Amino acid sequence: MPPKSFYLIPALFVLLSTLQPANLAVHFQTVAESSEYSRTSSHAEVMSLVARLQASSSRVRVIHMATSTEGRTIPMVVVSRDGIASPAAMRLDNRSCVLINANIHAGEVEGKTASLMLIRELALSPSADLLEQQVLLIVPDFNPDGNDRFGLNRGDNGPELAGIRANAQNLDLNRDFLKMESPEMQGLIQVLRHWDPVLFVDLHTTNGSYHREPVTYTTLSNPNSDPTLREYMWKTMFPAVQKTLKEKFGFDSVPYGNFRNRAKPEEGWANHAFGALYSTNYVGLRNRFTILDENYSHADFRTRVLSCHAFLRAVIAYTAQHLPTMRRLTAEADQRTFNAFPGSDFVLDYEVIPLLDFVLKSYRFKITPIPPEEKSKYPPWYGDSIVRPTDEHRDYPLKYFADTRATRTRDLPLAYLLEPAFRHSAELLRSHGLVVEKTDHEIEMDVEVFSLSRVELKPNLFQGHVPIRVEGEYKTATRRIPAGTWWISLSQPLARLVPELLEPDAAHGLLQWGHFNRVIQRQWSNRPGSYPVMRVKKIPAGLSRTVTRANPPPLP
Repeated sequence: MPPKSFYLIPALFVLLSTLQPANLAVHFQTVAESSEYSRTSSHAEVMSLVARLQASSSRVRVIHMATSTEGRTIPMVVVSRDGIASPAAMRLDNRSCVLINANIHAGEVEGKTASLMLIRELALSPSADLLEQQVLLIVPDFNPDGNDRFGLNRGDNGPELAGIRANAQNLDLNRDFLKMESPEMQGLIQVLRHWDPVLFVDLHTTNGSYHREPVTYTTLSNPNSDPTLREYMWKTMFPAVQKTLKEKFGFDSVPYGNFRNRAKPEEGWANHAFGALYSTNYVGLRNRFTILDENYSHADFRTRVLSCHAFLRAVIAYTAQHLPTMRRLTAEADQRTFNAFPGSDFVLDYEVIPLLDFVLKSYRFKITPIPPEEKSKYPPWYGDSIVRPTDEHRDYPLKYFADTRATRTRDLPLAYLLEPAFRHSAELLRSHGLVVEKTDHEIEMDVEVFSLSRVELKPNLFQGHVPIRVEGEYKTATRRIPAGTWWISLSQPLARLVPELLEPDAAHGLLQWGHFNRVIQRQWSNRPGSYPVMRVKKIPAGLSRTVTRANPPPLP
């Protein structure tokens, strides 16, 4: 049942009927607009606006996506030509959806306002073709608890007060996609599973290098994601969106990144976010298209809002025309994963290499060396110098370091086995949408066992967990596998997630999140224990009757 705040009292319908078209935009102004961009909205103000927009338009439906730790409703606004409210209704006439997520870091607030403006625009005066083939899922305030912890903002150029990065659990939600410890993330993953958006857009604010373009962007960059999807984004979609953003809305944009060397800008521009734990890489590993939008923090709040809104307009204008093609490409990626991912190479380590060349509009910089005795006063990314922009504009032809070359790989098995005791780990895998099955009788089979030679705890906590470094090697052994052992096949569309979660030295796998702490080191000893995950390279005949594979996904 929807929350009571979503029900609309008759007086509101009377009010809406008396408003003239010229007054509609004023009635539905965001807090940022009504305050001349001096304020950002509280969660209650977001909820009020989406409720009024739902009352105003048959195209808008507000769904309760999740409830935050502190009990706040997280709304997902569904915008469609016919007011659907379920994925089943969307699929009745073969439509697909785009998911836009704002305010995952609640101090980065322009995406919240821009997404509300987009909902208003589509509710009150939509272009018919924008909603003909696509449904838009818009989450304007994904982190409501962080949003309402107002304080002096983190240094962005307005507004004066904003929320904080973390949620009420002090979790960075953009590090929670794999471990799913927050109710916010659990709700979002359910949306990914059931609505299955072809494109996921995540809205942020930069905190990096100085430049003049207000919008930056990137896409799935994890080296284990499907390269065809990455290539489509960089060679086809991004050039078209960038062109529309400039020609129709007047805003410049560049790939997301930072100077590789702040004191020597000519050395290049680099993306640093390749890990599977980040939003756009996680969704990319699900074989879906992604966009990370990072708006330039040194631009004023009004410019950030308007340029973000224009970027969203350019994106949905593109998907309105090309979503069927994008859907076909994702289905083909699912099929490739099902057929070819088992036995392929999994990238564990890599070097970052240039992806493309571009020109960055920036400034001439003033560089002040930091005396060695004062370096401890500055953040480590300052290096040896304080770098500040001058008023003099300068353009830099740069290489964009955003591609990878593998330096260490491991051949993948056909399936993984997880010991029966680790039900909580198996349930987490299932929560991602993975097919997880159980053996129903004991069987002897050859498996690969990771023999631990070293377990080392790192000194600093990360997201409330102690990071772990392990060393060891896989050895083939014959084991009796008990009934009830969890079986995770790599012959499934979401298989790219599996080694990211189950390989012992994956950068952000279950071992790193503490799932196996009780067994990887022997009790009453400093000696390494056992790793409870095994790998299967050959499936014995006796197993085929009890452990089945998922059917391959159909092509559209």
